[in-house]
Amino acid sequence: MEGPYRDLGSGFARLTGPEGARRNPSRLRYVEDALLELLRNARDAGATSIYVASTLKSRRYRTLTIIDDGGGIPETHKDLIFEPGVTSRHLHPVPDPSGAPHGAGLSLYHIKNAAIEARLTSASAPTALRFTFDTHTLPERTLQSGSRPSRSNLQATLASFAHNSRPSLYHGPPARILATLLKNRIIHSCETTAELRRRALGLGLELSLRTVQRVWRGEVRVVGAVSPTGAGGDTGKKKGDRRKVEDGPIEEGPGEEGPVLVEGEEERGAVADILRRAARASFLEVGELQLESRPGEISVRVRVYEPEENYE
Repeated sequence: MEGPYRDLGSGFARLTGPEGARRNPSRLRYVEDALLELLRNARDAGATSIYVASTLKSRRYRTLTIIDDGGGIPETHKDLIFEPGVTSRHLHPVPDPSGAPHGAGLSLYHIKNAAIEARLTSASAPTALRFTFDTHTLPERTLQSGSRPSRSNLQATLASFAHNSRPSLYHGPPARILATLLKNRIIHSCETTAELRRRALGLGLELSLRTVQRVWRGEVRVVGAVSPTGAGGDTGKKKGDRRKVEDGPIEEGPGEEGPVLVEGEEERGAVADILRRAARASFLEVGELQLESRPGEISVRVRVYEPEENYE
């Protein structure tokens, strides 16, 4: 290939000179910038589904594992994708909503330089890339809302991307992403949990055998697709669900229909402990708890969220 391209075969080329500089991605200032480039690469490769497993360790090290069902990377070229100027969209760039062309591969070199770890964990069927960032050197954007326990804007980045792109997006902790990959048949069920764990590790999902056993038994919930409004990501019960409690010490409420449960601090603590253990079984945490006694029923309202810290 002549001109500003050097043909690398299998549809890949290396951009050189002014063309390479013109097509370089914008400077990475935040982790979310890297995530957006990785989502674009997966979309440009023809992915219909993109899975993002996210963890934060020591409140500092953000790991993103991007798994997609796109065209994949030839085994002969898997060591080239992190080199400068390498692209598979040099002749037919995929239009971006911003109007700028986007070449799959051009950004990977810059993302690798910004990360403390960058690996292609699976070349195809599915394709998986794993990156770890030190948020002290490549920070995450400051979350504008003070009402959420998470300090990350990753969900907002995914929602924004979903607004302008066709691939279905899924985001969650590694265990729930593994459960979703199995449900959506992106990977097939294995005969043993040890084999399933090896498959998960091969995709960059670092999970203990005990956690994989929970996925195997169906005890870990799948995540729903991210919507352009930022909703989704959970197929369980919505927060604010109410449950009636019909057993326990009661006393009659004057002039009301039905008995009224009496709940003190001890009872509230016991309820909170039960809900906390149930949430952690699904890799979640509980926030504010509200109990309200009314004639004939008691309502329990609790805020459930995904913790930023990854724990097994």
